[in-house]
Formats: sequence, C-alpha cells, structure tokens
Amino acid sequence: MKSGLIVWFRPVSMFSVQERARVFPFIGFILLLAAEPLLKTGLTSIGLSVQLTYVLRTLLAVCVLFYYREHYIELVQRPRVHHVFWALLSGLIVFLLWILPYPEWIGSKKSGSFAIPIMGNPADLFWLACRWTGSALIVPVIEELFWRSYLMRKLDASDFMAVSPVTASAYAVVASSVLFAVEHQLWLAGLLAGLVYACLYRRFQLLWVSVLAHMTTNAILGMWVIAGGHWLYW
Repeated sequence: MKSGLIVWFRPVSMFSVQERARVFPFIGFILLLAAEPLLKTGLTSIGLSVQLTYVLRTLLAVCVLFYYREHYIELVQRPRVHHVFWALLSGLIVFLLWILPYPEWIGSKKSGSFAIPIMGNPADLFWLACRWTGSALIVPVIEELFWRSYLMRKLDASDFMAVSPVTASAYAVVASSVLFAVEHQLWLAGLLAGLVYACLYRRFQLLWVSVLAHMTTNAILGMWVIAGGHWLYW
C-alpha cells in the first residue's frame, strides 16, 4: 500500500533519522526562502546587504547536510565515466528545456525584467560567486536527496530506505516530479526536469547521476543568467 502524502502530517519526533537527514536541509532552505522579506528587513536595519539572504540560506543548508553526512549512504558509491556522461548530457538537455519561450499559461517568466546591479566591486562579485555556487553545488544535493532519494521512494513504501530506485513505480516517479514542478514558477520545465532526474535515478540506481545532472543544469543556467543578464531566471 502506498504511503502517499500522508508522510507530511506527522510530528517531527516521528521522523526517523534517515528521514530527517533528507527532509530537514530542504525544509530549512524553503523556510528561509519564505522568510526572505523579514530577513531583508532585518539585514537592512543593521546596515547589511539584502543579498546576504541567499548566503544565509545556503550556509544553513550546508550545516544541516554536514550534520547528517553519515546518513547519506546513497552518496557513498561514486559515479563512473558513463554515469558522468549521461549526467552531463541530461543536465544540458534540461537547461535547454528550461529556457524555452514558454507561454505564460504554462508558467512562463513574466514579461519585463529586473537587473541585479553588478558593479564589479568585491561585494557584488562575492554575492555572484555565492549565488552561483549555492545554485550549482548545494541546491542540487538538497533537492535530489529530498525529491528523489526520499519522496520518490517514500511514495512507494513507508520504509523508503528498503526501496531500490529501479523498482520505483510510475506513480512515484510522476507524483514526485509533479510536486517538484509545483516548487518552480516554470512548472512545465520543472516537471520535465523532475522526470529526467527521476528516470536517471531509476535507471542507474545511483543518486550521484541525478545530482550531477541537476548540478549541470543549474551551473549552465547560472552562467547563462550572468552572461546575458537573464535575472528573472534567478
């Protein structure tokens, strides 16, 4: 019997350490994102840049990941050359899917633009480095541990650690990808990305393949944003 979304409605104390290790980094990152307006107000009141909000979210995620590092057994096995090839190729394809000119009714970025003032001073360059590093290296680990390693398998069985990725049902792949899409403004691109990452995990049974594909997508997207001033994608 599938556990479904009932996994969300439990006290924290009822989550196993394996669940907490995969849920807490993601939830912490999302909660700080939701609290961003308050964080910006607080930072401004003490004379600090509002751009530090992203740095704080990333640092929190890194700290939680480090705290639970011994529990990420799905990251112990390292990818081989063919794994890296498929991860890079898939990540590039997802990037291209992400920047397609979608109509607004399927989640297109709104018309108009805003620019983050990058003046070339050390503070701006530091923020850009932190923003790109967080997006390309930290966020993919957080999200793949949560969406693919945890939720996709949890939708098939309460004891998600006992579920081999190769046995993940179509229901689990699609449902977790739909929820992943809801997290993103470009929901169709998010859905396609979620399906690609989920299928990679299912096919190779190695979370690093999904992580590397996700890293590739975010890294290229970040460079595209900076080089072309496509700030709406950030």
